[in-house]
Amino acid sequence: MNAEPGRASGRAPARWLAALALALIACGGAPSPGRPATWNAAPDGQQGATSGTRAERYFPLVDGHIYHYATMSEGGEQGLLVARVHRADARRGELRFPSGVKRFEFTGEGVIRSDTGVFVLKEPIAPGTTWTGEHGGRARIAAVDVAIEVPAGRFTGCVQTVEERLGDRPARYVSTFCPDVGVVVIEAAGGASYERAELKSYAPPIDMGPDGVRRAPADPPPGAASAP
Repeated sequence: MNAEPGRASGRAPARWLAALALALIACGGAPSPGRPATWNAAPDGQQGATSGTRAERYFPLVDGHIYHYATMSEGGEQGLLVARVHRADARRGELRFPSGVKRFEFTGEGVIRSDTGVFVLKEPIAPGTTWTGEHGGRARIAAVDVAIEVPAGRFTGCVQTVEERLGDRPARYVSTFCPDVGVVVIEAAGGASYERAELKSYAPPIDMGPDGVRRAPADPPPGAASAP
């Protein structure tokens, strides 16, 4: 990829980053001064951990995996967001960004944000399941057999959620979770604005090795893809 990891190519609008922060893909709190950023540290979590929950299949947190998202707005502005996975144990994991961390927990009721207790995806994974969303609106599973194509590839059997917030600041958020991949698309619309993030690539990190030679993992996970 041409862009340096963690650096936007182009200039993503502030409102887009704010929307993504509430919708899984943007940055959390800033890292402590004087400490190295955790988003690009060597993988140090639990390998092969799994909660055994159905929801995890649509929001897998595989230690060390790196996700690149291409962002775009209605004004034609484009950018790039990068997240890296840290898996703490069978039930807990994190998405690490250049400026902070978001923590998640797998439960029998679904995937929740550990810091807020709000569901990201709720069981049962079936149309009509509802909950209070991350933005304070009513969230629901709208479809469970969605096919979608993004720069990272074409995916099927995906789950699509919709959160709608009414009142004086109405907004609508649509997220698409694909099996064994995770979040593939997020759309945010409010008033006259529209923003979108699409998965550009996802895979384990490339091991450069002590001699500087690039080494790809021997057994990439099923469905792993990378944009050219």
